[in-house]
Amino acid sequence: MAFYRYQFCDLVTDRPIADLDLTGVSFDRRICQPGTFSGSVAVTGPETAERVARVVGRSDGDLGRGPGRTVVHVWRGDQIWGTYLIWSAEPKSDNRGRVTVDLSGASLESYLYHRQIRTDLTLAGADQRWLARELVRRMEEPRPIGLVPVTPGEPPDPEIPEESGHVDVAAAEPRSITYRASDAVSFGEALEDLSSRVDGPEWMVRTVVRAGERVREFVVQDQMGQDRTDHVFTQPGNVVAWSYPADASGAATSWRARGDAPDAAPEEEAEPVLSRTWSDPRFEGAGWPLMDRTVDVPGVTSPAALDEHARWWAARSSGSVRFPQVTVRLADRTTLTPDRLGDKARLTLVNDWFPLVRGSPSFSRSWRVIGIEVTPATRGQGEDTATLIFEEPPDTEPGAEEP
Repeated sequence: MAFYRYQFCDLVTDRPIADLDLTGVSFDRRICQPGTFSGSVAVTGPETAERVARVVGRSDGDLGRGPGRTVVHVWRGDQIWGTYLIWSAEPKSDNRGRVTVDLSGASLESYLYHRQIRTDLTLAGADQRWLARELVRRMEEPRPIGLVPVTPGEPPDPEIPEESGHVDVAAAEPRSITYRASDAVSFGEALEDLSSRVDGPEWMVRTVVRAGERVREFVVQDQMGQDRTDHVFTQPGNVVAWSYPADASGAATSWRARGDAPDAAPEEEAEPVLSRTWSDPRFEGAGWPLMDRTVDVPGVTSPAALDEHARWWAARSSGSVRFPQVTVRLADRTTLTPDRLGDKARLTLVNDWFPLVRGSPSFSRSWRVIGIEVTPATRGQGEDTATLIFEEPPDTEPGAEEP
């Protein structure tokens, strides 16, 4: 059984505060968005109460501790599987007088959504990965939390933006971004905007140990992970449960993106800027009905940028959307860790729904793992389990229609 340690530290300084024995723990990590954390600690006496109070505080006037300024490093063996900012804590007692404290939070990516771009910002004609790193560098001012922007295999802080090989399809040149202070856009929203365009970069925050020191890295790549399939999950075998839902409740086959209205004279009423209409040609050939969706993209007035958003949605979410999930047992020395998100994993299922066909599995596919939710072993459950969220890639590039 893998050993877990929950180390609580100050968000800004990373100074250790206390280690707590938690129960009912669940935590997850995802690409390009925050993951969640939850757990509880039983207060069994004054010493335990004091240790917990150093983490969560006891009153409103206790400004030196508590939610909003405390993180927990989740150690699995000698690796940190995630760093989570504690956003809420609830001490409570049951009818027998037993006191527990429930903790919940989100991974360090959530902090990016709590910092706003407070001055007008334009970054023009730069590589997409450099744009993401520059947003984080600016967010770190004036009170840093120690995020180090890096792209694996490249210098962490180049003086000149490097080329990633990606060219803006609509503009045939490196990308540019503009945000006004009046838009009150958070840095997390700006990064989300950058990554939700066609061929937009992927990013995540990870805490690694280098030379005995914890380092918080903001990692950005054109695509996280590797294509080589090292992680294999099978049923029968290490697969505990699976689901393969198809959801058409938000289905569309025709997509537009709607931005903000351009600046205009006070007496004029400007209309929001719209992208062209984009569709996935696979669905036209399959006889799908026409279903329209318009996606709002606040703060964007560039038709080319809006086209990228509409193309991204047409490629990712046309028709009935499928997001396969599987729950697996994790070995003590598992090859798949939260820092390996983006890797491909092979899933092979043999059951009544996916039977053998001529002696071979009818379901055996490799997908990118874009999310992982871990449930550590407990007394009632002797093995760690993880729910994997896969990405099913689109087969074709969406086509444009004239407005």
